[in-house]
This record gives sequence, structure tokens and C-alpha cells, in this order.
Amino acid sequence: MGLRELKAARTRAQIIDTALDLFVDQGYDETTMEQIAAKAEVGTTTLYRYFPSKDLLILARLEQAMDLGGALRERPVEEPLDAALGAAVRKCAQGVAGDERDAALRRIIDNSPVPRAMLWDLGARYAGDLKAAIAERMHRPADDLRVVMTAHTAYAVLQVAADAWLEADGDHDARAGAIDDLLHRLSTLDLVLPGPPTGTDADGRLRPASGDGA
Repeated sequence: MGLRELKAARTRAQIIDTALDLFVDQGYDETTMEQIAAKAEVGTTTLYRYFPSKDLLILARLEQAMDLGGALRERPVEEPLDAALGAAVRKCAQGVAGDERDAALRRIIDNSPVPRAMLWDLGARYAGDLKAAIAERMHRPADDLRVVMTAHTAYAVLQVAADAWLEADGDHDARAGAIDDLLHRLSTLDLVLPGPPTGTDADGRLRPASGDGA
């Protein structure tokens, strides 16, 4: 990061942290962008340049943790896909910092129609971006079933990893160790996937259903 990018990242983080404090302390609807700018010690023009709406502010931390596609693209192109996805999941799961505000913020989002709807839209956007990033690595189209299932599975693993991060006792290293342990266990898991329907033959033995639906 250059000096300008580092300063911008710090300003962005300061704005997010200030906004989340205000949302929890005095309520989401009651908090104005002007109050956020004043407490964060930035101009309103600067605030709107970083965050055009209040809804984007309350979702900012969750959005960072959802960007699996971006985290995957940061990995070396020669790295095996499973290892690259594991590193991406690890990075995004650690983005769920976990502090005393989380439960209150989740309730605010659940009870606020606009942020809740935006969260679903963000989820769909980032899922599509992850499929594109995986497709690039696999040299397959984004709608290829292997690409689609890999993307959906990666997001499921991210959710489990985020839970492991939040539930682990101890400092940052202890929590990172919990995620690493999870990823190691997943690599040896005999995962059961939904299978095709089955029927029985004349002798009562199970047989796969025919491909033509008969």
C-alpha cells in the first residue's frame, strides 16, 4: 500500500467504526450521516465519497467478509485451487472481528428492510463474483456445475469458519488456529452429497433411475 492508499484505508475504517458505535448507541434510524461525519472528524463530502448511503455503512464489515472472489484473486495463480480457496476463506472469516456490537448490529439489519434487502443483493453479487473467479482458475464457464458447486461449498465453509472464529477462545492466533483445524478436518471429511433417485428392479433390488425419467 502506498501512503495515499494507507490513509484512505484508515479513514474508511475510522468512519465504519464510528458509524457502528452510533448505530448501537442511539439507533440506526436516529443516526444521521452528519452525526457520523462529525464524530469521525471528517467532512460530509468525504463521508459521502466513501459511503454514499447509511445502509452501506452498516453492511461494510459484513461486505468485507463476503468478498471471497476478491480474496481468491489475491492468491498466486500457480497455487492449487483448494489451497487458494482455503486461504481466501481464512482471510474472510478473520474479517468477522467479533466484538460486543455484533449481536446488536445483526438485530438492526434483521429489523431494517433496506439494509436487509441490500445484504441479500450483496450476497448474490459476491456469489456471482466468486463463481467468475473460480471459473477463471478452472478454465470453465461460470455456469459449469463444478464451478457452481465449488462456489456454493466455499461459502458454506466460510460460514462454518466464521462461526469457528467467533466461538474460539483466546487471541487472534488461537482463533486462526481454530480455522486451520477446521480446514484440515474438512480436507479429510467423507462428505455425503444428495444422490439421484433410485428404484427397484423385478427382484426388489435397488437400481438407478433411468436418465429419461421413465
